[in-house]
Amino acid sequence: NGDKLIFPGGIFPVVDAHRLEAEFDAAVLERIMHDLEAGIIPPGTGVSINVSGVSIVTQSATDKLLSFAKFLDRYKLVVEITETALITHINHASSNLNKLRKAGFVIALDDFGSGYSSFRYLSSMPVDVVKFDISMVRSLEEGGRQGIIVENLTKLIRDAGFKLVAEGIETQATLELVTALGFTHAQGYYLGRPAKLG
Repeated sequence: NGDKLIFPGGIFPVVDAHRLEAEFDAAVLERIMHDLEAGIIPPGTGVSINVSGVSIVTQSATDKLLSFAKFLDRYKLVVEITETALITHINHASSNLNKLRKAGFVIALDDFGSGYSSFRYLSSMPVDVVKFDISMVRSLEEGGRQGIIVENLTKLIRDAGFKLVAEGIETQATLELVTALGFTHAQGYYLGRPAKLG
C-alpha cells in the first residue's frame, strides 16, 4: 500500500542487514530532489537530510548533496550525520561536510549521546547543530547524578556556540524543561508526528 507510513524501526534493520545504506541514501536524495523541484515542499521551509556514514565519505554522495545548493535561496537544508559515522571516518567525513558547509548547508550531529560522545571529536567536527539523543533527554527528566551531568553537558555545548536540539519530546513538561536549559529546537511526538506532504 503506497499510502502506508513505514517508520524507521521497520526499514533500517533491513537496510543495515543487507548493507544497503548507500542505495537507500541515494533513493532518499532522489525523492527529496523531486519534491523540491516539483514545489511539493513549501518555499521558506526546510529539509533535514539524514546521511549514513557509508555515504558521507564518498565523493558521489557529496556531489549529489552539493547539487541541492541551487535550492538554498528558498530552503534551509540540513545534513544530519550520526557521531558514530563521523568518528569512524573522521577525516573523509569532515572534509566532505566542510564542502557542504561552505556551500551553505547546516550540519547537524544526530543522536548525540547514543554513541561515543567524545568532546575531542565534537570540538573538531564541522558541525553547527548538536541533536541530543532521546536517552539524554530522559536523563534530564529523571534527574539524579546522570541528569546533573547531562544538564552541565548541555550548558557546555551551548556555550561553545552550538545550537541544541532535544529529541524525543513527548510532553509539555519536557518541552519546558529543555527550553529552560537553553535548547534552541526540539522534536518529538508532542510537537508533531510523521505525515505525508500536502
